Amino acid sequence: MIQAHPKSILTHRSVVQQWECDHMGHLNVRHYMAKFDDAAWNMFAELGVNKKYFEERNGGVAAVDHHVVYKKEMLAGDSISIHSHFAIFRGKKVKMIHKMYDAIGGDLVAECELFAVHMDQSARKASDFPEDITAKALVFLATDE
Repeated sequence: MIQAHPKSILTHRSVVQQWECDHMGHLNVRHYMAKFDDAAWNMFAELGVNKKYFEERNGGVAAVDHHVVYKKEMLAGDSISIHSHFAIFRGKKVKMIHKMYDAIGGDLVAECELFAVHMDQSARKASDFPEDITAKALVFLATDE
């Protein structure tokens, strides 16, 4: 049974494709990262940080660090779900937690901590998130991480 954090939401669901597997037959690390990246963009979209935001408000987001722990291999045909929440969301700083599960068996298969900053695209430097975005993020903020 999947035991995601109560502040988490489902941010990605997919099936491992054969072409995503390496010569040992399991999901290759580059594809774990692609799935975590999709989850991050879906999490930001929940806040309204999306293409429209980038165009109209000139904001942006830049990943600055990732930490990944692999716990169980996934094979072609396995179903994946990723649940995400914030551990830090203040000023310009974000720490997002992604937990990847075997969507059928419920086992935790990988975890990713993503550190990112909000950007002012014109100045090309970090800047605080707008207050309305921060307020939306607080719903998904878990201070017990």
